[in-house]
Amino acid sequence: MIGFELINFVTKDGLEHQGIVHIPDDVSGTAVLWIHGLTGRFYGDVALMNLFAKECAAKHMAFASVNTRGHEYLTSTHMRDANEPKGYRHETIGAGVERFTDCVHDIDAAITCLTSRGIGRVVLAGHSTGANKVCYYAATVHNPRVSGVVLSGPMSDRYSAGIDPERHRKHMDIMRTKLAEGKGDELLTGFDFFPLTPRRWMSLFAEGSPEGVFNYQDKTGALLTFSKIHVPLLVVFAGDDEHADAPILEIKKAFDTHAQSRAYKSVVIENTDHGFTGKEKELVNAVVSWSVRCV
Repeated sequence: MIGFELINFVTKDGLEHQGIVHIPDDVSGTAVLWIHGLTGRFYGDVALMNLFAKECAAKHMAFASVNTRGHEYLTSTHMRDANEPKGYRHETIGAGVERFTDCVHDIDAAITCLTSRGIGRVVLAGHSTGANKVCYYAATVHNPRVSGVVLSGPMSDRYSAGIDPERHRKHMDIMRTKLAEGKGDELLTGFDFFPLTPRRWMSLFAEGSPEGVFNYQDKTGALLTFSKIHVPLLVVFAGDDEHADAPILEIKKAFDTHAQSRAYKSVVIENTDHGFTGKEKELVNAVVSWSVRCV
């Protein structure tokens, strides 16, 4: 049975996060670092985490999964504060209130935490919104410890097949009005499956948002952030992804066309949904076998 160590780490801006790591005795110095999706958490899919850890260990690699400031709908964590008697205060975080670009602090701190445990190379893997974060990080932060990048289920929130265009336009008008009135941090319900602020809603759905890195349908600037990734890059698509607004092979072709990585690969795992339900082993095998080769 795989044993995990619970880890706690602190970001540059003072947030405390938690996660898990498994480091085999014969580790090669490389780890796969998993970044969860929208409203997710480091322990969200226990079976998948175990599969990843076992397969990584078999290949002499470590495996880690960590929280970001976007975990859960809304929650709280400690914010380090020297002015407080206990050295910290409580900070409200979660998917509904996070600022997307701050994900770089979470990923940086997680990599540093692994480095302190003897890990010199990290394959940075993100699923769904975690893929957005990993893509943004790899394109904007040139961390020499990142030896490879994996984007799992990289779908666009703005193009999601589940969006009702008319309802979406009405919501856009409401959010713009809220922002103009200085109410960008007002918590709202009924606009998505979780409570969120107008600022957060716009981050997910407004054209030109830094979060919209998978804008494969845009006529100008399509996949511009994605194309700035130059380290080895793997993109894994689910063949029956329910969020896809076009056939998966068409979306894959757009990614393939814009990729600028020096070692790029994209694969489709057929007959599975956005969460790779029933094909978890195929996902793990694809990621880990590629990770071994890319480092």
